[in-house]
Amino acid sequence: MPIDPPGIHAIVVMVVTVAALVLYSRQNIPMATTSLGILVLLAFVFSIFPLELQGQILDPTIFFSGFSNEALIAIVALMVAGGAIVRTGAIEPLGRFLSKIWNFAPPLAFLLVLVVTAFLSAFVNDTPLVVLLIPLLTGIALRTKRPVSRMLMPLGFAALMGGMTTTIGTSTNLVVVSVAQSLGLPPMGMFHFAVPALIATGVGILYLWLIAPLLLPKRETPSGDRSPRIFTATLHLGEDSPVVGKTLAEAQKMAAGLRVRQVLRGEGQAMVPFPDLVLRAGDSLLLRDYSDKLKEYEGVLKATLYSGEQAVSAENPLQAEDQQLAEVVVMPNSPLTGRSLDSSFFAARFDLAPLGIYRRGASVQSKDLEKETLRSGDVILAQGSRDTITALRQKGDLTLLDATTDLPRSDKANLTLLIMLAIVLPAAFNWLPIVVTAPLGVLLMVASGCIEWRQLGSSVNGSVILLISAGIALSIGLVKTGAANFLAQSFLVVTHGLPPTLVVGLILFFVAALANVASHTTGALIGAPIAVQIAHGLQLSPEPFLLAVLFGANLGYATPMAYQTNVLTMNAAGYVFHDFLRVGLPLLIIMGVLISYLLPIYFPF
Repeated sequence: MPIDPPGIHAIVVMVVTVAALVLYSRQNIPMATTSLGILVLLAFVFSIFPLELQGQILDPTIFFSGFSNEALIAIVALMVAGGAIVRTGAIEPLGRFLSKIWNFAPPLAFLLVLVVTAFLSAFVNDTPLVVLLIPLLTGIALRTKRPVSRMLMPLGFAALMGGMTTTIGTSTNLVVVSVAQSLGLPPMGMFHFAVPALIATGVGILYLWLIAPLLLPKRETPSGDRSPRIFTATLHLGEDSPVVGKTLAEAQKMAAGLRVRQVLRGEGQAMVPFPDLVLRAGDSLLLRDYSDKLKEYEGVLKATLYSGEQAVSAENPLQAEDQQLAEVVVMPNSPLTGRSLDSSFFAARFDLAPLGIYRRGASVQSKDLEKETLRSGDVILAQGSRDTITALRQKGDLTLLDATTDLPRSDKANLTLLIMLAIVLPAAFNWLPIVVTAPLGVLLMVASGCIEWRQLGSSVNGSVILLISAGIALSIGLVKTGAANFLAQSFLVVTHGLPPTLVVGLILFFVAALANVASHTTGALIGAPIAVQIAHGLQLSPEPFLLAVLFGANLGYATPMAYQTNVLTMNAAGYVFHDFLRVGLPLLIIMGVLISYLLPIYFPF
């Protein structure tokens, strides 16, 4: 079959697409930067070199139309609704129930966790759900002395499986359904492709329950390890300290076990801690020790653990009778990641005094802890009032380690669940589209106090918004320039004579490969228009081909960068890249082959 050669505009879009895939796979380049670059580049190129279609010039602002796409509106609203469920502790009773079952039937409880996670993720955004369940599984693992590294990856994968069963389960599904409608295909209901997805998910859950834990090694966890942590902290000597005027050796006799890394004196002056060094008022001792030992030294030496330039003292409002020590985990999606305590205004923002920083497998390099750039997995030792810590845990603004304390449940929890049902049910029965019910539900949540306006921003991932908009722009470019038609024709030449079922499978695994090396959303948006063109070329129904793209984009099991929940479990359980290959690649193949077989049965050509 003859292949129409691509024009210069089609070549440009294909080059931009390949470049996007390469850049998305680079860990050191922010996803948002690449997405914005794609949008700006396409609009700029088509402004300088206009594309004429049927006698009319293509408006370059069409590449920004993704920001007004109805799928994106629904995705943002569902992110906020999911954030409200997490913040109000609406699913907390479920966590208690699962924890009780674990005490007498751990295997059954683990299976139940996987099934419940898959069910919930069909209606709630995967990321906040996994964030909520990670502390639950971590606490259970610590109490039962089981390796949490053998639980968290199956948890994340179960969320991905459940998410592919409904049109609102993942942002990818919503985007593919939206693209399908823009290409002239009929709209899909919430459970349009649920049957083959549920069959495949059932097989996948059995794999995660019985096989995956055997393939996963026991690894130390940065967020779940409750063995005593050694924090780096600064102890400030005041005028009334009994060790002022004495040598460091004498101070170490008074405070048994005191280990001083450096003595900080004056502006930027760091002194080697020789035993005969005479201590002065105003000196700061840079220590590395357990949290209880740090507080012991503070009392014995009558010194003060410092929070930057402000000491935790009687004059400090953070000091009170109900003070508690809390351990704050820096998660991948935390506003603290990549920032210092100073630049993030940690003390003022959260009303906590940071006392030390723990970094697994490495020492904190900075002499000034306030200036140390925080990494994902770091643990901050902080002090604050009981009410402050309780409020922070309830709001979900920070991830606080506590393997025994139950998360507080807001009095708005039940109302939040009711509003979530009001979002899902009308869409499920095709009474109202999800793009209408989701924003309406968010409005009700804000008006009723389930979530505050200031919390909406932290619930919405700006990188995801840019990623989806950039993917839609690439999809528009591929279709409008004829690049999608060229790629489809090339694919048909290569696969000429193959059965349609095998062609569907090849499309699915091609998109799955894109999803694992670049982005699940980008893979779907690039694959959707090409798949439709392939179906038209074969003169077959485009539905199974398009659904192959949808399911392939959801098979993000083989790499940690395939999906945000993979990154969360990777950091929480201490996984390495090969752990995902070892467990995720066989799962991807099993699910891919099964779905490729089921699609033509339920959606005939």
